Amino acid sequence: MIEPWNIGDVVLSTVMLAELRSRYPRARISLLAKVHAIELLKESPLVDEIIPFDLPWTAQRNKYPLGLRTLREMTSLVRRLRAARFDATIDSRMDIRSNLIAAMTGAPHRLGYDIGGGGWLLTNTLPSERSTSHKVDDWLALLDLLPGKSTHSTQRPRPNLVVTSGERDRARQSLKSLGVVEGPVIAYHPGGSHPGKRWPRVHFEKLISDLKKSIGGSHVVFLGPGEREFESWPSGTIVVRPALRELMALSTCCDILVSNDSGPMHVADALGVPVVAIFEVGNPQWFGPSGARATVIAGERAGIGLSAAPLDTPPFNPVAVTCVADAVRRTLQAQA
Repeated sequence: MIEPWNIGDVVLSTVMLAELRSRYPRARISLLAKVHAIELLKESPLVDEIIPFDLPWTAQRNKYPLGLRTLREMTSLVRRLRAARFDATIDSRMDIRSNLIAAMTGAPHRLGYDIGGGGWLLTNTLPSERSTSHKVDDWLALLDLLPGKSTHSTQRPRPNLVVTSGERDRARQSLKSLGVVEGPVIAYHPGGSHPGKRWPRVHFEKLISDLKKSIGGSHVVFLGPGEREFESWPSGTIVVRPALRELMALSTCCDILVSNDSGPMHVADALGVPVVAIFEVGNPQWFGPSGARATVIAGERAGIGLSAAPLDTPPFNPVAVTCVADAVRRTLQAQA
């Protein structure tokens, strides 16, 4: 299976991987993905092998550094894929470049989307015009091109990740040592892959202040690699910068996560943690959380297909703090 993009994409792909494992329990399943897939799926039974690789066009910036090193790495990847002698490839991306990678494996069965004239590179295709469906549904539809009866229900399955009891225990102890002694535990992730996705930090700060006054509890901010740490968080806010597996475990110890459209949003949703997801841009109909206790709050530019194109400017008229605070309170009340 080819899923070479972001953390959230790999999380969503677990639905397809689970269906593959259910249909073909004896199959050897490999995943071509970025290196973060190794950590995400470390305890998962869904894949037998992860082939880590950063395809040049999946970078946020400078997508085509066509130097000698890149050419050597791509040549080595193709040799490895061909040597594996795959019976089938499934390209989850609507991208002719991924179609080409699938074709170069030499697999006799190559499933994917007919996009940009690249359908001839594959053996079984679906139309790429799927503007009204969630990506999980799109990817499950690809599997209908394979022989074997579908095992998933008519209700969309939720992505699934695995955190061990030991990881959860260590995360609980870590939060306790940081001063988390009072519930509810409300987590926040203010990051995003580009500025257009990021609800303003001052709005997160105002939200924490409002919720501390109205419901108390403990408030934990998750920062990602490279995200600046500010001193302006409300007093008592706990700020951590966890590694990916630690983030997964810490999320399971929280009562709710407030997040932009981001990898941590999908991680929490896959682990069964209620989320309030702020979509300033991007399309929640395509990439929204699937959990029963998930709430999506859409900004003015949500739903117009901008999530994949990096935007260098923050939201012009961001979602109101009161909207997010009300959603958090409703979700926590429903859990009580």
